[in-house]
Amino acid sequence: MASKRQHTTLSVTNTHRDLLQKRFKHQPTIFERLPNEIHIEIFSYLLHVDIVYAFSQLNNRFQNLILNHCHTFDFKSINSTKFKCIIRQHQPERWRYLRLSNETETPGQIIYFFRQSPFKTCLPQLKNLSLTNMKPIDAQELIPQLKTFTYLVSLTIGNICGKTISSLELPSLKYLVLTSCKITKWMKNFNQLEKLEHTIEYDCIHDHNLIWPISLKQLKVSYTQQGDGEIVYASLCHLSQLESLTLDDNICSSLPPDGQKWEKLITSSLTCLNEFQFCFKFWKDSSFIGDMNRIVSTFSTPFYLKEKRWFIQCDSHHQQFSVALLYSLPFAFERFEIVTHSFDQSISTVNDDYKKNINLYANVNTLIVNVNCENLNENLLNGNIQHLVLKYSDSLNKWIFSMTQIRQLSLGSQIDMSSKEFACLLKNTPYLQSLNASYHTLNYLTTDWQNKVICRLLSCKILSLNLCFDEYLSPHTQNYVNVYEVLSIVRVFGKRCQHLTVSVYNRNVVAGLILRTMKHLHSLKVYLKEHDDLKINKEWLKTQNITFDCFINVNNNEYTFWFNNRH
Repeated sequence: MASKRQHTTLSVTNTHRDLLQKRFKHQPTIFERLPNEIHIEIFSYLLHVDIVYAFSQLNNRFQNLILNHCHTFDFKSINSTKFKCIIRQHQPERWRYLRLSNETETPGQIIYFFRQSPFKTCLPQLKNLSLTNMKPIDAQELIPQLKTFTYLVSLTIGNICGKTISSLELPSLKYLVLTSCKITKWMKNFNQLEKLEHTIEYDCIHDHNLIWPISLKQLKVSYTQQGDGEIVYASLCHLSQLESLTLDDNICSSLPPDGQKWEKLITSSLTCLNEFQFCFKFWKDSSFIGDMNRIVSTFSTPFYLKEKRWFIQCDSHHQQFSVALLYSLPFAFERFEIVTHSFDQSISTVNDDYKKNINLYANVNTLIVNVNCENLNENLLNGNIQHLVLKYSDSLNKWIFSMTQIRQLSLGSQIDMSSKEFACLLKNTPYLQSLNASYHTLNYLTTDWQNKVICRLLSCKILSLNLCFDEYLSPHTQNYVNVYEVLSIVRVFGKRCQHLTVSVYNRNVVAGLILRTMKHLHSLKVYLKEHDDLKINKEWLKTQNITFDCFINVNNNEYTFWFNNRH
């Protein structure tokens, strides 16, 4: 009897299960019935990181499609939750392109990735690798392992010190983007390298040893320290195969540029050069317009204008002592500085017909306004400008309020803008999301945070806030804010801000105010004044009853937090 009752119960259970399976059986959607060829066509319009995140959980068919199709992974600006999900689900050993960056939105991303995925075993098949804003200490650990990347064709890497790198061989490498010091002898064996972009920025105490691979066909160099220009000039004479040379001089030199000197170098050593782009910044210490004409004349010889058809423009201010710019046209760089009171006073070797037929500033997306320019070149007022930098008190002009495509705004500590003007600027920039300014600058513009209109606009617009922006402070100097000032920041920006950079006096401010109240933060960078024995880590945060999923990276007194979803 018991056996019969047990069999009956089992039959009922099986019948119920079958009914449930029929009732909840998954019916393939029209999308899932599409042939693979159409899915692959759809994938071609999407980023591979989005494809993996969206489709990898559907079924085995989609997983196989993703594995065979998705080889390009650009993790710039990705949120932490999505990033962790993708590297957990996918197979890095199948990737061909990888981009990682320690940006404001993704602090510590590089070191986090390589802690999860062994460098040597997962990535030697890569053809394109980009590691930007890397800490020098991390570079010392990762760069020696690059020798296993025998298939690497393109590499972007920085910040590094060349003194710490022994000779490195990458037999397939053709394109290198580098941010480092002036020691480059470690790349002497890059015999296949054709294109190099080098930003000389890392400040180390070692003597320079600037050596370029002689196979180079394209070279772009940016430099920021006094004397770098002469060092770069002296290093070029052996590059007989060079076809394109681009120089971004960010130093205000005491000597003006000399076109005859460059003409001599090009005709004697760089005979294959057919493209020469540059921007030279220099100090104008004379009020005589004739001096500027003389400088321009050295770039106006038949060699420049007829043989090469290389044109230039020189911008300067009417003040006797001021900064001047001399640059090639079309302008080759993304950042442009306004140093002239009027573009009508600029001296150019370009004829008017050429100016009308081409946008000479099409590459510019960041506009740095150093002076009050009454008459701006109309090409700079187009929709390409996304980042506006206002440095000084006399840099405002009515055309600034017509730049409606701005997404990022940086304000110098000497800006003398009224609250009314600031409110007008905020109202006329519907896409503004990022703001860089010191606390004291914002405190002034908001009238001690009492201007309700401005505070409301800031609260609604700003997703990324950097309160450590001050062009007059060294990287080792910070404007620290106290607990009462942090209260104002939290009150205005706490509802929407996703990325915050701030300097505070101690860790209690971080735990007690910022982490508890700013629930929408995706990333946080904090500089602590008191940090020797009062460090921030997850163990200490637990004692403050603060627990969340995040990656914390520490570099001296700099703490970066990369959060998973917190809301």
